[in-house]
Amino acid sequence: MKTIGIEISKTKVIFIALEQSNGELVNITGKRKSITLADDRDGNELKAFMEELHSYFDSIQPDKIGIVTRMTKGKFAASPISFKIEGLIQLYPKVEIEFVTPQGLTGYFKKNELTLAPDHNYQEKALKLAVYLAR
Repeated sequence: MKTIGIEISKTKVIFIALEQSNGELVNITGKRKSITLADDRDGNELKAFMEELHSYFDSIQPDKIGIVTRMTKGKFAASPISFKIEGLIQLYPKVEIEFVTPQGLTGYFKKNELTLAPDHNYQEKALKLAVYLAR
């Protein structure tokens, strides 16, 4: 099974791809750790961003893709651009996109140990989500 965990942070998509091999999870993310949307008002830029993201998904051929949910209201609400990015991810036709709350991940990892380490600290939520999806 292959899973991709995604965290959307402002205009950046941070991801980690894992594959379950012989009962162990292996990081298959590759060199590409994130993709940034430069201009959300340029239609060509949006199309290029979506094509790059979907091309990455195609290269991994995941069984599951998940996104860490973000707050829509209040003091810590996510940027509106991040929801546009979320919509572009959801347009990927080959796999249904799952949403998992940060609280759900926290609860899962209170009972289960995270045995993998991210390549970079900023990938931690994406890693936790990819591990959670592979369970």
